[in-house]
Amino acid sequence: MTSSEMSGRRLHLPHNYFNGLYLLHLLLLGSCCRYIHGFQVQHSIQRFLPSAFSTTSRHQHDKKNLLPKAIHQTTPLYALPPLDLHLPFDFTSFNEISRQLTDALDIGADFLQDSEDGLATMNIPEAETSIVLESMGQDLLLFLSSSVIVTLVSKSLNVSPILGYLVAGALLGPHGLDCFSNAKADVELGDFGILFLLFSEGLEVSSTRLKRLTNYLPLGFAQISLTTGVITAAILAGAPQFLDRFLPLDEGYINIQNPTEAVVLALAGTLSTSAFIFPVLKERGWESDPCGQAATSILLLQDLFVAPLLVILPYVVGQGPTDYAAIGFLTVKAVVGFGLVMYIGSFLLQRIFSVVARTRSTESFVALSLLVSVGMGAVAQALGLTDTAGAFAAGVLLANTNFRAQIQADILPFKGILLGIFFMDAGSLFDSDLVLAELPTVLTGAIALIVLKAITVAAATRVPRWLEPNRLEPTDAAKLSFLLSGGGEFAFVVLALAERLDVLPKDLGGLLTSIVLITMAITPLLGEVAEAASKAFVSYAVSNGIQEPMEESEVADDAIVVCGFGSIGKEILYALGRSHISSDCEDKKSLPQVVAFDTEPFLIDKILIPMDNTAVLFGDGENPEVLKHHGVENPRAIFISYEDEEQVMAATTRLRTLFPDTPIYTRAQTRKEAEELKAVGATEVVVEHDELARSARSLLQKTNIINGSTEVFPLR
Repeated sequence: MTSSEMSGRRLHLPHNYFNGLYLLHLLLLGSCCRYIHGFQVQHSIQRFLPSAFSTTSRHQHDKKNLLPKAIHQTTPLYALPPLDLHLPFDFTSFNEISRQLTDALDIGADFLQDSEDGLATMNIPEAETSIVLESMGQDLLLFLSSSVIVTLVSKSLNVSPILGYLVAGALLGPHGLDCFSNAKADVELGDFGILFLLFSEGLEVSSTRLKRLTNYLPLGFAQISLTTGVITAAILAGAPQFLDRFLPLDEGYINIQNPTEAVVLALAGTLSTSAFIFPVLKERGWESDPCGQAATSILLLQDLFVAPLLVILPYVVGQGPTDYAAIGFLTVKAVVGFGLVMYIGSFLLQRIFSVVARTRSTESFVALSLLVSVGMGAVAQALGLTDTAGAFAAGVLLANTNFRAQIQADILPFKGILLGIFFMDAGSLFDSDLVLAELPTVLTGAIALIVLKAITVAAATRVPRWLEPNRLEPTDAAKLSFLLSGGGEFAFVVLALAERLDVLPKDLGGLLTSIVLITMAITPLLGEVAEAASKAFVSYAVSNGIQEPMEESEVADDAIVVCGFGSIGKEILYALGRSHISSDCEDKKSLPQVVAFDTEPFLIDKILIPMDNTAVLFGDGENPEVLKHHGVENPRAIFISYEDEEQVMAATTRLRTLFPDTPIYTRAQTRKEAEELKAVGATEVVVEHDELARSARSLLQKTNIINGSTEVFPLR
């Protein structure tokens, strides 16, 4: 068909081209324009229609992308008359969308009616589904093969796999080899990795640990406020222009005079990366340290801060609606609605998992675990919060159930693979051409962000005096300040929204994205710097008389270790302290032979130990660095006296890995818990219920109420 023949025809919608449901879908999509920002709808339609007609690159959005290859060669699109759909829309930004949509319908209808190449029976939704699935399959194959290579190379080079994923993403992404076929779907897959990461972190938060995390919420508020204020003030005070005197910076990027623009940059810079910091805490054994607890609390608070930030930002730039009653309703819906969901879930999830567990179907249990993590994220998002906050809340609800360990084991493979996809997606945002062209500006921006955030986080640890007795020690504050000094993944969301609201120019947004990505990538290195800074502070404090120098070894290197100095830990320490325990080494006989560790300062400060051969020290007794720092290298025995069952399980698992031949003694409330503890490495477990039964039997025997001494409650 020639272009002149086509120009005299109106649009036909044959049955094999649009069924009624698909046409209804398009109409509803358009009618939503009055409620949804035009950019979102335009992006959706551009992404949907071209993929059904074109085999060209997804990065090109010219008119020819809406055509099959056959029409590319015969009929130019501009020769066709525009089609007026007469849709009852009054949203001005819909004009461009309508133009592209009508062009696509004109060409598609005529082509599919008259073509002889076998495409006449193709249905648009089926074509879209087929192409999306094919592109996702190609990308998944690329991701999986890259993951294998990245893991092997990272292990051989002894570097973090996260860094390898970022490099792979940069090489394979649109600014590199451009190997990804479906960037939108890949990003969504990567987001599932973040969901599972936060879900698994929530599973680690028992009721005791949750209480500890809430103790550091004032520190989180102080960090967000100080960092936002300092970065805003630095930009408006002319800090970029001052640095331009000494460095070859690009004036097009540093001349920021608009207060709104400065506030947006500060809000984006305030956020830190959960995806990078949590693995660093786990690798270095800082999770249970005050530093790790404070970092977790601040990161979760930042996560909760993102949702209201995205709502408030349009008001900051003067583009938000003025219906404050509606805003109040949304706020109440988010708080009350999510609170109600948490309340219902607190007893409903336990019962659902119990029912599924009784079926002994592994597939159903795994599916339920995935459903809960993703489903709670969807519920939270529907209520106006972030999906990651919902996933974390789901983990917290299940943290005190008997299914925690199995759920963690089930989602671990999914979490690892999908997190790898997320990191590769993040790496694909790295624009190497832009970074090389603006290298001085990029490096200066990255260093400035790290320095400013480190200073403000350190200052925040000193500001809230009401944190006592949970105020961080200077060494922990030094570690925390460097850990949180990089950018975060949610900064990408804030910057993208700012671009859409015309607050930031697109080129500046791309530069800032690269800066944030660089600071995220060096988070493992910042962990090294954090540890070095902590040690340097100790050396400085000792040399200046601020802190008393520690002895070369505070306790015997083979001392008996008691983890936890609560009510149970005290009794164990006192009982062992009254016993005669000597060291095999002559020069260690004067040192304490029994040492208890706890991370609650007020417990240690208020305890007076009368025995010379015991010591109570601040720190995490299951952390090898803490033990080594105090001189314990090969403990003769370890007693785990934590009151929280989940903490006991985690400590037993970790200590058995560290000390394969050391006896580990712990306690449990039930025989089932005792069996689980023995399975992960406990040498002996005292079951409280059995001990109570033995005591009752002994009392009855003494009063001759019952006879016999048969052991009916054997420990297993």
